[in-house]
Amino acid sequence: MVYEKFLFFLFQCFSIATAFASNHISSTPQKAKSISLSSNDNDLAQNEPEEKTVDDFIDLQSQHFPRNPSDMFLQLSKACDELGIDAFDVYGDFAEESKTNSYLRKFESEVADLFGKEDAVFMPSGTMAQGIALKIHSKTDGRNSYEPRFFCHHTSHLRLWEEDGHKELLGINAVEIDTRSSDFHVEPLRLKDLENSIREERTKLNHCNIEYENLSQTGLSTLILELPHRELGGKLTPFEDIEAMKLLCEKEKIKFHCDGARIFEASAGYNMSLKDMAAPFDSVYISFYKGLGAITGAMLMGSKDFCDEARVWLMRFGGNLYTLAPYAVSSMAGFRRHVLLQANKGSDAEILSFERKFKILQHLVHRIKTETKFDSYGSFDPRAPETNMIHIYLKADCDDCINARDKVKEELGCLLFSRIKKVPDSSVAYSMGYRSYFEWTLGEANASISSDVFVETWNSFISKLEEL
Repeated sequence: MVYEKFLFFLFQCFSIATAFASNHISSTPQKAKSISLSSNDNDLAQNEPEEKTVDDFIDLQSQHFPRNPSDMFLQLSKACDELGIDAFDVYGDFAEESKTNSYLRKFESEVADLFGKEDAVFMPSGTMAQGIALKIHSKTDGRNSYEPRFFCHHTSHLRLWEEDGHKELLGINAVEIDTRSSDFHVEPLRLKDLENSIREERTKLNHCNIEYENLSQTGLSTLILELPHRELGGKLTPFEDIEAMKLLCEKEKIKFHCDGARIFEASAGYNMSLKDMAAPFDSVYISFYKGLGAITGAMLMGSKDFCDEARVWLMRFGGNLYTLAPYAVSSMAGFRRHVLLQANKGSDAEILSFERKFKILQHLVHRIKTETKFDSYGSFDPRAPETNMIHIYLKADCDDCINARDKVKEELGCLLFSRIKKVPDSSVAYSMGYRSYFEWTLGEANASISSDVFVETWNSFISKLEEL
């Protein structure tokens, strides 16, 4: 039986690592180039190694160092040894007796404690975690016959990237809170936006002569708030607004859920502890593969009763796999690495805190704006970083940007971006002359590159655009 489990684990690892590598590893052969930190970056790059080598080319957009399946297998094996994991989790280790000897249940408790929640449940994906949260929060006593609904921002992941799963699978409809205006820089979800949406819902109900005491009696169950707003370049809702939103949700008997896919980044932007950040929310979802670099994995947190029900729904969703070890071990290693850094800063020279990444990005944006002609060709959104990510809008179209990028890469060995999108022609940004944009997130890989390299690459890129 042990041998069969081991073979099953290896098969899962191979499948996951192969899929991960195909999505994250560049297949284009390029020349190798060494990059080092210049002396004027030392104040921003304390605890960084003095020199890093990136295979093939200097990738200025990627936040993580590339890994191949072989490296990943070795890292998982090493993580098992370092974390003392010598047995598989089996179907989530839900049994009561597993709480004391299951690495997975201990991991869940560690995360819950850090965020100040009673319990936590590990899940394969964030889409699954947030679907389960919505399903639980939308539960009624059977007397509510109204259409189940939830509030979310118009750029919510559930609306843009999940093919209406909340509606097609769960039968729960979204009430979008749209913050777009005539301003190119779209605001994050604010208290005033929620208040306006509540007034609109009440007006509709009153016109239908529906009697109710609070909105939860009419099928509105949940407010989902993303921290930070990824589609808005990492913008943050002011925390005083979040605290006021909590009071408003309590008044309307609505549950308050945090889409914390990048909550570690948000914590640095707010300069707050994770526990204080999570306090206003009834439930919180976090991701391990984004900022923490795991293969994949998510955690859903809340009260004990909420998490007990989430475990039941995890089985119903098909997410309670025979073993979650490849995902969970990778996630636990990334989480422990981050927690170790916060508890003992400077203990690992190759780890950059989210606070350091945030500060380095602020420095880079300042240099690009003051030492290049960037403002004539593009715009940052937000205008200044609020976390360690930002969006860059350019007036040149995608084809011209890719053409200029490729010439710079051939000349300098530096890749400014690998992913770029067209600006929708119905957007305010398009009406202001912007035609393309890309996301820029600083992680351990690109944050270790000298700011001089970024400035030189941007100057060269702008020069190539001028020649087109």
